[in-house]
Amino acid sequence: MTQNVRGLTSTLVSSLMLALTLSSCFTGSRPTLEPIDTVVPLGDTAAAAVVTALTTTATTSFTIEYEITTKFGGQTTRAVIANDEILGTSVEIGDTRYLFTAEGTTSTCSTTTYECATGIDESRVSDRQLTSAFFKQSAIDRIRQDARIAVGPAAGYEVTSDDGRTSRCADFSVVDSQGASRTKTYCVFESYGVIASMDTADLSVRTLVVEDNADPARFQPPN
Repeated sequence: MTQNVRGLTSTLVSSLMLALTLSSCFTGSRPTLEPIDTVVPLGDTAAAAVVTALTTTATTSFTIEYEITTKFGGQTTRAVIANDEILGTSVEIGDTRYLFTAEGTTSTCSTTTYECATGIDESRVSDRQLTSAFFKQSAIDRIRQDARIAVGPAAGYEVTSDDGRTSRCADFSVVDSQGASRTKTYCVFESYGVIASMDTADLSVRTLVVEDNADPARFQPPN
């Protein structure tokens, strides 16, 4: 009787271990709940400086128009971001307008069909290698990735435009999949906390117009 119990116990333990092993294979590692800043600290001073600038929250209204070139295919897109402390943020990429209200609601609209849907539909601009946060969070993610793979620390510097706007920049030296060396550049408007320009393997972003105001119509569904 004792021998049978021992045999049954051994079988149950083996089955449990097998189940745990298979579960690990199918599910992989559990996702972390910690913020990205904690998960991937930046030891690169220049990289940290541009990330810090991007985390700045603007307290004034502004509108910035960009020209964005998707290098794979050469597609050029006009994008406009507008920010207002009371109205929220409007991001227009091509014929798609993303609306983020100060109250926390979001919507995705078409400026050609005038149709809107609740939530943010990133697939509308994914063919351009863009997201609705290309000017802020997506840029932070790119910078962190480049800081990890860069050959040495980034080169940091400041650029002042003809109208007196200051941008903090960082150049990253990386080696591409073909073994060629290339430089990736990110510049951030310090007063607005958004991208001023960006030059990477897949995207070129440059500022066309900056205005220290925002048209209230940009924060509404198009009509």
